[in-house]
Amino acid sequence: MPTYSYKCTKCAHEFDVQQSITDDAIASCPECEGKVQKMFGKVGVTFKGTGFYITDSKPAPPKKEN
Repeated sequence: MPTYSYKCTKCAHEFDVQQSITDDAIASCPECEGKVQKMFGKVGVTFKGTGFYITDSKPAPPKKEN
C-alpha cells in the first residue's frame, strides 16, 4: 500500500498514512481536527540503458569519403 503525507493547514502537524489508492483522502487532522492538505514529494527516477538520450535515437551522421 502506498504511503501518503498530509499537513494540517491549522496547526501545521505533518503525518503519514498508508492507504489504498481507492481510499478517500484524509479530511481532518488527528491532532486538532483542522483541514489537511495532501503533500507531494519529489520522486527519484533513473533511466538506464539505451534510448533515453537524443543521441541514442538519431541515426549516425554519414561518413565523408576522402
